[in-house]
Amino acid sequence: MRDGEPNMYTALATMRNGYMQMQWSRVQMFIVFNTVALPLVFGTGQSSAVKFLIAMVAVGMHVLMLGATYRAELWIKHIDSRLASLEKLDWDNLQGVRVRVFAHVDFSEQRNSAFASRKIFGLLGVGIMVLWLGQVIQLAFIVGR
Repeated sequence: MRDGEPNMYTALATMRNGYMQMQWSRVQMFIVFNTVALPLVFGTGQSSAVKFLIAMVAVGMHVLMLGATYRAELWIKHIDSRLASLEKLDWDNLQGVRVRVFAHVDFSEQRNSAFASRKIFGLLGVGIMVLWLGQVIQLAFIVGR
């Protein structure tokens, strides 16, 4: 890399790390919200109207969070490809890149693994959202009577 490319690489890597950190923050928000809300709806004597309201908020929150997570994933993929492109600039130069991270085959294999944590937590988030949606439908009939 030459000229401003090392600075660009550093900036992109920093942005990528920020996006990854936000992804884990979202997972933590999912866990905290559901740890509090699930017992309130499924395990207490709250009125059906309160349970319905909590379930509605949960569905809305899950839709927004999953959308934000998906958009961030697209940005992370884009940044990864740009970082790999910067690493590949000097492949033909013996004095060029000595360590390949984003352009290395192992990175893409790990990133695209079926057991990548983002895929597991994404499926978990969708599953819990479906659970909440079922509760909204069920409670809507109860509250509507």
